Amino acid sequence: MLHLLEAFCAAAETGSLSKAAEALHLSQPAITRQIRALEAQLGAVLLTRTPRGVELTPAGQAVLPHARAALAAVAACRHAAAEASGRGPARLRIAAGTMITLYTLPPVIAAFREAYPSIPVELLPGHHRDALEQVIEYKADVAFIATNVSVPGTKAIRLFSDPLLLVSHPESEPLERLADLRDRTLLVLEPRAGMRHEVERALAEHGVSCRLVEHRTVETIKTAVMLQMGVTILPASAVREEVRAGRLAARPIADWPGSVRTIQAFVRAEGTLPEPVRAFIHMVKRHYREQ
Repeated sequence: MLHLLEAFCAAAETGSLSKAAEALHLSQPAITRQIRALEAQLGAVLLTRTPRGVELTPAGQAVLPHARAALAAVAACRHAAAEASGRGPARLRIAAGTMITLYTLPPVIAAFREAYPSIPVELLPGHHRDALEQVIEYKADVAFIATNVSVPGTKAIRLFSDPLLLVSHPESEPLERLADLRDRTLLVLEPRAGMRHEVERALAEHGVSCRLVEHRTVETIKTAVMLQMGVTILPASAVREEVRAGRLAARPIADWPGSVRTIQAFVRAEGTLPEPVRAFIHMVKRHYREQ
């Protein structure tokens, strides 16, 4: 059934039978036969032809994530067998949220590469949903995120806490509470960012109304604050260097007791942790325990 799932995923992802055939080095009639065989086994139509190519039916949309996971699991089995038999090198594939990629992992990755120079490290940055999906689909060995979620098929390992701070220009009026943001310009990340939801929920709970101005990156937010274009709420890890250099001022949020992000490592629930993953998680804990 594996080759049938490969044909289906290729057609679904390219939106074209001819492109799927090209990707799998098969003829278009062969791809068509394989997809029809899969549909016959499942008792459902998965793809429909359109003037632009092929589109997923509702059944196809439901099947696609499972088909991808099945292919990824087979690839993971092959890789695990190769590693265990000494036919393949160990590796470490890390998925992470954007801020963790920028401000949390770099020093640990550098230390890991120095300690284990023979183990390749691959970093897969993205939003927290993307990072978790990478682990579930066997495309990453571990995901580091700060959003408090529970995902079937994974288990979370708590690492350390990263407090949220009120961040402003050093020469502006000090901010100490969410209430101090009333009627101000608050610079925030795009809606997909997990922290955006946390901040909006806290503002609503405290009855604070302010003008939200959206930025795509933390770096542009920090630059805008330095230019006195607004204030923001960011994790301590994201502003540590600027605060030390006196370019930004940051204070704990007195009226938001839960203003702490918990950095967690998510791994697949089944099986045992590969040694590179175990070693890297230990290094993250040690590094931030010593900070």
